[in-house]
Amino acid sequence: MNVYYRRTIVGWWNVYPAGSDEFINLNPEEFAALLPQVSRRAFAGCAEIGVTVARELFGEEVRPA
Repeated sequence: MNVYYRRTIVGWWNVYPAGSDEFINLNPEEFAALLPQVSRRAFAGCAEIGVTVARELFGEEVRPA
């Protein structure tokens, strides 16, 4: 599943499923565990996560592409 992310002004991360305005808010440690490949200096970007992880984060309404 494609997601995009944006760092908040207080340093947490908003993670959005692609094509949606809904998001979850993750602290820096949770975000680093979810997307370890993202630089700590990043501000925003996009990535791909597995369907299982997406369902844990966003709920059962997530459907595989």
